[in-house]
Amino acid sequence: MNKEDNNEIEKDIDFSWIDEFDTLDKEYKDYYTEDLTVIKIHCIYVNKNNEIERVLEDTMILKTPGLLTKEEIVGLIKHNMICNQVKYSLLYILKFNINLDPNYLKTFIKSKDPLSVIGGNYLQSIKNIDTVKFDKSISMFHDLNELLIIFYNKGPISTADHNRLGTRKIYINSSSFKKTKRNIFKDTPL
Repeated sequence: MNKEDNNEIEKDIDFSWIDEFDTLDKEYKDYYTEDLTVIKIHCIYVNKNNEIERVLEDTMILKTPGLLTKEEIVGLIKHNMICNQVKYSLLYILKFNINLDPNYLKTFIKSKDPLSVIGGNYLQSIKNIDTVKFDKSISMFHDLNELLIIFYNKGPISTADHNRLGTRKIYINSSSFKKTKRNIFKDTPL
């Protein structure tokens, strides 16, 4: 076959179905699951009366899609630990990740369950500060996936609170230490 024959055959083949498929596929693009590349970070500051004082929102671009590294989390905690010249301590880290399969989207939308039940399936407490993996999410839900960092202001502790809690100063007398095998060898000249 020569080049002219190939051109005539291509003219006879109907490729319009490919264009139609691409057009239909674009309509459903929002319903495909994809790796998360951006997540929202919410820092919530709670005072000693258990009231929310402030909420800060930020957006973070993930270096590796779907992964927030331990170093990034530690950096977020250190960077946001002080707010309005008050030092807060870390209370909780929560991950909200909607990893719903597109096949169940219709069931999810029509569900009569209360929002607390629906949301509880996607909210997880992070127990250890380590790399956090975000599962693939439907494209239209990408902006809902987030990391919540909750800080708590314990406030200054007065001396009366120290005494009530049983905290006291302990004085150590060097003569009260017993000699151990290691200390005997350290004290003995060679």
